[in-house]
Amino acid sequence: MDESVFGFVSIMAFGCGIYGLYAYIRMKMDGHINETLLLGKKYSEHMCKNKEEFVKKALPAVLVFGIVTTAYGVIDMIHCYVKPIQAVDSAGLVIFLGMLVWYMVYTTKLKNKYF
Repeated sequence: MDESVFGFVSIMAFGCGIYGLYAYIRMKMDGHINETLLLGKKYSEHMCKNKEEFVKKALPAVLVFGIVTTAYGVIDMIHCYVKPIQAVDSAGLVIFLGMLVWYMVYTTKLKNKYF
């Protein structure tokens, strides 16, 4: 596969991570649910049975998502654009994918409980 595709993926991961960190800060400050990261199209914030508790339980997951995704994006950009670091990049990918699965399972359970 072309190297530019991998570089694009690293930039997308970095951007998603930054958005996750932004969403965490916004949720912490204003208490509103970030529908993009946590709910999807079928749900809206006003449908939540206990918004405060949902936000309290979702905040750590959003923070972990933001940190891990940003870190993986940086590692992958270094690997693609600066210096190949295959072992670190591969380990980062495994951690990133594991976190992504955990995040999806955890937030789905939250949705099922509070919506």
